Amino acid sequence: MIEYGHEYAEYLYHTPSEFEKSGGVWAIRAGRNKAKPNYQVGPRVIECYSVHVVLGGGVTLAFGGRTVRLRSGDLFCLFPGLRYSYQLAESDDPLRMYWLAFQGNQAEMLVERIGFNREKPYVTDRWLPEHERTMLSIHDLLRDKSDYDEALLQLMLYQLFVALSLQADELSKTVKTSGWLERSIQYMNTHYTENIAVADVAKVAGVHRSYLYQECSRLLGCSPMQYIIRLRMEKGRELLMNTRFSVTDIALSVGYPDLFSFSRAFSKYYGMSPTQYQAQPTKGLRNYSH
Repeated sequence: MIEYGHEYAEYLYHTPSEFEKSGGVWAIRAGRNKAKPNYQVGPRVIECYSVHVVLGGGVTLAFGGRTVRLRSGDLFCLFPGLRYSYQLAESDDPLRMYWLAFQGNQAEMLVERIGFNREKPYVTDRWLPEHERTMLSIHDLLRDKSDYDEALLQLMLYQLFVALSLQADELSKTVKTSGWLERSIQYMNTHYTENIAVADVAKVAGVHRSYLYQECSRLLGCSPMQYIIRLRMEKGRELLMNTRFSVTDIALSVGYPDLFSFSRAFSKYYGMSPTQYQAQPTKGLRNYSH
């Protein structure tokens, strides 16, 4: 690291290639530092996203008329176009940080997956040893241009964002969110033709399957499996109206392993077999679903 007026630091600057800029996110700069007692940055506005990791000591971040004190293991994100400042906070340990600045069409979505947003641009107790290994690999690629691989750098960026996002998901499992049922419904609406089970839906929702069953029954009027069956039956009926498809084709298309399973489920749901429905001139059905 090089000594500067208020810190010892290493700055790593990067000019992304056209290949990198054709992707969703690309690096602009990165670095690390150890702050001096007079350390302060800003107020200023930057043109990109920049994630800072507090490795030791403490820092006070000011944004939107608010201030927050962050410590070792916490992260904060600077958003483009927003005014911010940060400075050394009193601590027994010296302030040390990593940072990574980046741009791209997916940049804001990626930082939101981690838990940052413009109203609360920080997360606490997030940094783990495996994150540091990935960050240092990114630094190595930016530092040694003779060994630079643009595809590998892209991979490392996504690897870091995914690791931080997965940890955010783990932390949120203990917190009830008002949107878990919407996530469940969206998941079932998207994947009902695949071999999904109620356990898969519960995992997406982040709740126990018995609680999922209870809340779906209360709010939707049916269990998760009954909702999946409803989606399959409605799609199956729609496909049966097109005589270009055989009943076997339709069975496999709506998530059943064979003709027999689909025919039995369809007959139970609508009160007639798929072939009987296809033979009807008006294709009218009574709904015998629960």
